[in-house]
Amino acid sequence: MKKLWASLLLTILVCIPTLVSASEYEIVPHTGPERGMYPGGGFDRTLSFWELPFKLQLIYISGLLATSVTLYKFLPLLLGRVRQNCKNQNRDEILEFITANPGTTKSEIERQLKLNRGTIRYHLKMLQIYNKVKCVRKGRLVMVFKNSYKHTDSEQKIEFFLRNDTKKCILISILREPGITNWDLTQKFCLDKSTVHWHISDMNNEGLVDIKNDGKYKRCFINPTIKTDMERLISESESGISAS
Repeated sequence: MKKLWASLLLTILVCIPTLVSASEYEIVPHTGPERGMYPGGGFDRTLSFWELPFKLQLIYISGLLATSVTLYKFLPLLLGRVRQNCKNQNRDEILEFITANPGTTKSEIERQLKLNRGTIRYHLKMLQIYNKVKCVRKGRLVMVFKNSYKHTDSEQKIEFFLRNDTKKCILISILREPGITNWDLTQKFCLDKSTVHWHISDMNNEGLVDIKNDGKYKRCFINPTIKTDMERLISESESGISAS
């Protein structure tokens, strides 16, 4: 470290006198009578580096040397600090959990990994900076996915609804019992009618569920364009629960 400071001090001692003396140069427009002989009235060629005054050459070379020394000494330290920041046990555990649970939320990470919310927010921010994860907002909630996660927007919506036990039960029932009514769902899960109505409306607004009126009841069907994806994701979700 002492050698580094000595090198910087030497560079400063060389450059400062040169810069001071170089300030004596003054460039003014040429106002002689022969100005009109040259189009534009300026230089008719560009000076090469070796045609510059020796002091300007010295300034340029000293600047290059100072930059090179600084990069040589400090760049490895900076890169080492970045690598150190990238490697963190809590951050690795969070990324591993997100990979295994696409569409997870901060609350789920907090509950499963036993980390405080501030720590989770910090590490998620760092993972976003390093382009490891991406966040998708759904209303007031934010779903977190690994950045290499290739699911479509519809699949991400399905993942979101499967993260909630009540929504998941309702979706599975609609998938396996096409045309089930809101009243049937109310009775099946012992839920308030307004709660079932809210969940179904939310699924309908997101394009997951189609609703057909049948008198005073509403019959629910899975949107046929996403039915295959929903069956696969539900199967994967249930397999994950069985494995755990």
